[in-house]
Amino acid sequence: MTAVRAKVCGVMTPRDAAIVDAAGADYMGVILSPGFSRSVAHERAREIYGACRARRVGVFVDAEAAHVAEVAREMRLDVVQLSGGESPAGAAAVRNAGPWAVWKTVHARPGLSISESAGPYADAADGVLLDAWDPGRPGGTGRTFAWDGVARQVRDAIGSASFIAAGGMTPENAGAAVAALSPDVLDVSSGVESTHGAKDPARTRAFVAAVRRAGAGGRS
Repeated sequence: MTAVRAKVCGVMTPRDAAIVDAAGADYMGVILSPGFSRSVAHERAREIYGACRARRVGVFVDAEAAHVAEVAREMRLDVVQLSGGESPAGAAAVRNAGPWAVWKTVHARPGLSISESAGPYADAADGVLLDAWDPGRPGGTGRTFAWDGVARQVRDAIGSASFIAAGGMTPENAGAAVAALSPDVLDVSSGVESTHGAKDPARTRAFVAAVRRAGAGGRS
């Protein structure tokens, strides 16, 4: 199996960024669009990113492409994650606006095939993040989705784009998720929290370690 990398998302404080750094995660995500339970003001986000050496992921929900690009430059993002209803053209516009990679979130939604949800972004984004479906929230639901057969469906849909798997990931199920889904990146948020929005050091370390055991690789 090729290297599987670990992403910790929904980081809200420099303290938690230091926890993510100490755990050795490859990516750290901060919610940069307002109005969500783990959203962070931009001034605070600069402090958070400065406290961690992991690759910087900024999460946006239905923001204008020009605004996303402006913030991405300001925050020196490595990855822009689009987690709303952004179109393939919108994702491509953000991708073409700077040196960052673009990941587009899609959902394992009843009645909609992975080919229909993920396929349109195969050439518009560098990666597709598959998350569980919750009609009230764009992500961070803490819910899993059925993994059987998903790996092949995703790869058939997105071609050479990266596959990021999210949705109810925890230290306890990370190994099984890697084995079942064969993602390039495994993404966790609430699954390593002690209380809402607060990362737990032991659980964060355990998650990253579980990803390492299941798929050899690390920060480079």
